Amino acid sequence: MTLPSCSTLQEMYTLAPHTLYRIGGPARWAFWPATLSEVQDTYAWIKERELPLLVMGAGSNLLIDDRGFDGAVLFTTALQHQIQCGTHRYRLGAGLPLADIVRNIMLPGNFAGTGALTGIPGTLGGALFMNAGTVNGTICQFTEEVTILYPEGMRQVAITPDRYSYRGQSFCTGDAVILEALLAFSPSDKEEKDIYQHYIQRRLDTQPQGRCCGSVFKNPPNDHAGRLIESCGLKGTRRGGAIISPKHANFIMNEDNATFDDVYGLIQEVKQRVWDCHHIALKEEVRIIRQSPDAAAPSA
Repeated sequence: MTLPSCSTLQEMYTLAPHTLYRIGGPARWAFWPATLSEVQDTYAWIKERELPLLVMGAGSNLLIDDRGFDGAVLFTTALQHQIQCGTHRYRLGAGLPLADIVRNIMLPGNFAGTGALTGIPGTLGGALFMNAGTVNGTICQFTEEVTILYPEGMRQVAITPDRYSYRGQSFCTGDAVILEALLAFSPSDKEEKDIYQHYIQRRLDTQPQGRCCGSVFKNPPNDHAGRLIESCGLKGTRRGGAIISPKHANFIMNEDNATFDDVYGLIQEVKQRVWDCHHIALKEEVRIIRQSPDAAAPSA
């Protein structure tokens, strides 16, 4: 079998170490392309063989089945190029950690908006895919255009407000891969380092630290998922090695070698209880990669 030109590739590669949950079985193939051309070669190889595709960055918002992923995983973490385009604009690789963008670009430039992105784990590509952010704003609000690889080819897409929403977007769907983005910042009239420190401390005070994906559920309109879950008396509820955090009810922690089924089971229990108590259907913010019930784990 002829393999694509790629800096690193592995067969039957365990995904758990690459997710913040530390949960996930093996992928049939795993690729780490180091350049945009390597991404294109790898992508073409995957599409020619009609393999299921999972694009991963830091795995900060993924819950992956213990049986693994019977397809190809394309890691974008090696795409970390940084090109300054003028005073306030930067073309950045999808694999750059969002925290590095805040610390190494926004803070030194005293650019406005650090409160929107501070403390969010994961890479730029993953953040764009889910339009990550806080009550202070989202990553798409800083983004002028995104370079995306589609099955029909690579193109640059202008990002306008109609292309994104709360924890969602319409420019990267299906098997498309985010490669890089052009971000534009504006000078702040405040001391952004102070704002950064405030939100770092606030997260430490209000959110648990450990193996988790952050917020499990999206906030419903005019309410907070954490409040709804807590009002159902679910804080501290356990299933196997997973627990609904006593500190913040919208966090499910891998406390003691939890399995996919442990965390997934708690997610389903929360959805049912909140529906029973409030008639509100919570929607997952975490992306769940689940094998079909009758599927076997991938084999070499």
